[in-house]
Amino acid sequence: MTVKTPHGSFDVRDITFADRRHLHRLELESLSGKEVSMTKYYDLIEWVMEYAWDGIDNAEKVLKKFDDNKIDEIVSAVYQAYKDVDPKKT
Repeated sequence: MTVKTPHGSFDVRDITFADRRHLHRLELESLSGKEVSMTKYYDLIEWVMEYAWDGIDNAEKVLKKFDDNKIDEIVSAVYQAYKDVDPKKT
C-alpha cells in the first residue's frame, strides 16, 4: 500500500487482520483512562515503523534522511492508514 504524507509517498506493507488487531491492542495499552502513556505510544509507533518496512534495517534505509520529528509524522500517517478500514475489504 502507498501512504501519502507531506514528506512524500511511501510504499509500506499491507496490514493483515491479525496484525491490525495486534496494533489495536497496542493502542489500547497506551491509554490509561484519559491519559496517554507516551512510553507505550512510542512502542506502538516503533512497532508500526518496523512492521511497515519489514524490519528496522529497511525502515532505516527509507527514513534515515529525515529528522526524528518528520519520521514520527511519517510513521503516524502509516499508523492512521493502518487503522482506516477499507469498506471493500469487509
